[in-house]
Amino acid sequence: MSYLRLNDGDTVVILGGGPAGSFFAMHAKGLSRKHGIELKVIIIERKSFAAHGPVGCNMCAGVLGGNIVGMISGLDIAWDSRVIRQNVEGFKLNMNGRDALIMRPSSKVYTVFRGVGPRSEASSEGFIGFDSFMLEEAKKSGAVAINGTVTDIIIPQNPVLEKCIVTYKDEKNEAHELKAALVVGAFGVNSSLSRKFGFGYVEPEYWHTCQTELMAAAESDITRFINIFSRKNSKFLFTAVIPKGKYLTVSGIGWHVKFSELMDELRILNLDSVMKTGHEAVLSPVCHCHPRLPVTAAVKPFYTRVVMIGDASVSRYMKNGIESAFITSRWAAETALLKGVDEAAFRDSYYPGCIVKFARDNRFGRIMFFMHRAVTYSRRMNSAVISTIRDEGEKPEGKQWMSNITWHMFIGDKPYRAILRSVFNIVEVMKFLLRVTGIKKGKI
Repeated sequence: MSYLRLNDGDTVVILGGGPAGSFFAMHAKGLSRKHGIELKVIIIERKSFAAHGPVGCNMCAGVLGGNIVGMISGLDIAWDSRVIRQNVEGFKLNMNGRDALIMRPSSKVYTVFRGVGPRSEASSEGFIGFDSFMLEEAKKSGAVAINGTVTDIIIPQNPVLEKCIVTYKDEKNEAHELKAALVVGAFGVNSSLSRKFGFGYVEPEYWHTCQTELMAAAESDITRFINIFSRKNSKFLFTAVIPKGKYLTVSGIGWHVKFSELMDELRILNLDSVMKTGHEAVLSPVCHCHPRLPVTAAVKPFYTRVVMIGDASVSRYMKNGIESAFITSRWAAETALLKGVDEAAFRDSYYPGCIVKFARDNRFGRIMFFMHRAVTYSRRMNSAVISTIRDEGEKPEGKQWMSNITWHMFIGDKPYRAILRSVFNIVEVMKFLLRVTGIKKGKI
């Protein structure tokens, strides 16, 4: 089949300068050099990632597992240590007042801020935000970054013969127009840009979650490990407390969560006692935001000369949007450079991989989190989970059945299908059921 191809001198306009946009730019520039195609790649981003607080942040928990760090390093990027706020030693699962620690010396988990830091931070103290770092790397690869606001996207009636037009206003509020051979939607679900496309694109459904930053107190388990809190009768599916140096990022994951509800949840969880410090010191937020968490795939995330990537297309259920951004941006760039930029090319070469790796796998993710919620509501079940993880701490990593399931589920470094498959280990299931019934040592 003959596809519509990019030609020498064509312009690619990327809407959004977050990780997905930066990754696409780096992939596209690398492929264009390899195949001898001269492309002008322009990224338009309205935010300044050097600003503190939500205004300069893409509102994300900011956890990087070993998988995505390795993928990014594969782009020949030299990691800047100022991007990493903390190297996390492991994570602790807290269920209805009981907890268990999962350590993975063989796995690297880092925490970052998507912006430069919380609103209260007087200065960046030498740190660099993850999104800012990636955008600079995209510029080093040859992309042009423009700080501006997109005002319109015009898709011609015959996009095979005509190019798209993107209009935007710069920092001085002056209007500009770009003629694009390809428009890449890398704007996530926290943007209104999705409403500017008229070819049948519908952005993913999402939850309104809530996130806040707290000052960390004296060193304790909550400042060394990622803590996952789940409790019965909570509006939250779970609450994650993520250490980042002198700050803690708290992400309340639930449908349409309010800030007041998150603060109430932290008080119910008695976080001050976990940190062994005063109540006010813990629950005085220095910054907060309401990120949207996509929970479905977009409808028709491609058209002739248009393709959506990252959260604007499809991402891993409940976790790891940065890895999803990397993979979808790479596949979209490979399709655009090696196959074509018409609807058929994206339908044949880009979309199937997204459906298999994310949309279909997310069905298993929903089952996993349903099971997690069900366990939370059963005293015997969640006590058995905690005691099993505790007992597995003395075993080699390969023998830690429940710990491995929990780790991969929350860190997001393994497909949900594979995680769910490992749940049904008949020997381990029988041991677990014996523990639930109180027959096994460690009786409830």
